[in-house]
Amino acid sequence: MTAIPDLGGIIPARPLAAQAHALRAAAALIEQAGVAGLSLTIDESQITIQVPAHLAGPAARTAAVARLATATGAHAARDTRPGSTYGWIHANGQLAGHPVRIFTAIRDTP
Repeated sequence: MTAIPDLGGIIPARPLAAQAHALRAAAALIEQAGVAGLSLTIDESQITIQVPAHLAGPAARTAAVARLATATGAHAARDTRPGSTYGWIHANGQLAGHPVRIFTAIRDTP
């Protein structure tokens, strides 16, 4: 797991402080990973990071999810359930004590 300087794993007890803590940790992760253009959501339960389809092709987006996943102690995996995207690349990790979900849609032609 990649350490985020000055953020530790102790989550503040107050909801607003916890959300700000998660936002700072996510910002440090994005800066460390060097991936621009991500969609980031912080709520009371988790950090969600989406690698949007318009950023790059499927291979580059898969690599971005894998890179972010590694930094959160997770492994990227492909979800192959049928649907309009034909699959998702996703990972669930931890960042400074907060759960993190990282994902991108893959539109391979069957």
